[in-house]
Amino acid sequence: MAKDKIALGIDIGGTKISMACVSDGEITGSILSRKTPSDSNEILNYVLEGIETLNYDFNINVIGIATAGAVNKENTRIVGSTGNLPKGYSDINFKEEIENKFKIKTLIENDANAAAYAEFKIGAAIGHMNTITVTLGTGVGGGIIVDGKLVRGKTGAGAEVGHMPLSWEKKRKCTCGDWDCWEAYASGTGYRITAREMAAKIPFEARTGILIDKDISTLTTHDIIAGLNQGDEFCKEVHNAWIEFVLMGLISLTNIFDPDSIVLSGGMAKFVDFEDLNKRLDARCHIAKTKIIHAKAENNAGILGGAMLALEKFC
Repeated sequence: MAKDKIALGIDIGGTKISMACVSDGEITGSILSRKTPSDSNEILNYVLEGIETLNYDFNINVIGIATAGAVNKENTRIVGSTGNLPKGYSDINFKEEIENKFKIKTLIENDANAAAYAEFKIGAAIGHMNTITVTLGTGVGGGIIVDGKLVRGKTGAGAEVGHMPLSWEKKRKCTCGDWDCWEAYASGTGYRITAREMAAKIPFEARTGILIDKDISTLTTHDIIAGLNQGDEFCKEVHNAWIEFVLMGLISLTNIFDPDSIVLSGGMAKFVDFEDLNKRLDARCHIAKTKIIHAKAENNAGILGGAMLALEKFC
């Protein structure tokens, strides 16, 4: 990866789009960011406008786009969108549009893969040649590094760790359309569902703490976290159940890949007691020890990972 080259990293998610220039593994200059538009053409226009603005200031050498959804193995096109991006998003040919207009070589990668690469190169997993990054947010994403290389599968759509099934009972529908995926339990959405299911089993007259006079259909993740911080017993039970769901997936990943580390990122990762989770994993796995660690790149992981992958490929 050539030094002194400037890469533009663009992170496109269902909630927001962020972009910034990256040099020597660090963001240089300001980060442009806005809420993700509900129209796919507006997304493309914002990306093109941002490139024009930042290219004027930094003379960009390459561009790396980290996007929600599946990307082909050649890193040239989005081949599958996610439910929180607008209709027609996967039809946008970012590479063609950008290269035709700016003559700047462009790479496209799945956002979870980009995040994993960022943690591997400059984040929490530096020096770990075998590492997995799991994003615990509204959903569950993953990126896997084996012997220093991203695992992408035969089509480029591999490492969808959030869609490992946990049960055959068809209790929870996942956003992918299947049942009982890890994402349906270990995500922030799963956390909320677990809270409501557990509350519904408690008779109205027996409800205490945050459940007193509470319409349980309105329980949120924030309600449980707030109650947890106040020592509420029900909230402790919900949180412990969620940790067990998270642990189930981590055990499977550890047993399959035998990684040096598993990096947890995303908004829900900040509610994890890493010392406790490592103890639980050690007690349940019987191979070489895997360390569960908190991400360092966090919100900028997509920008950094996309930019560094583009530099590696083109420079």
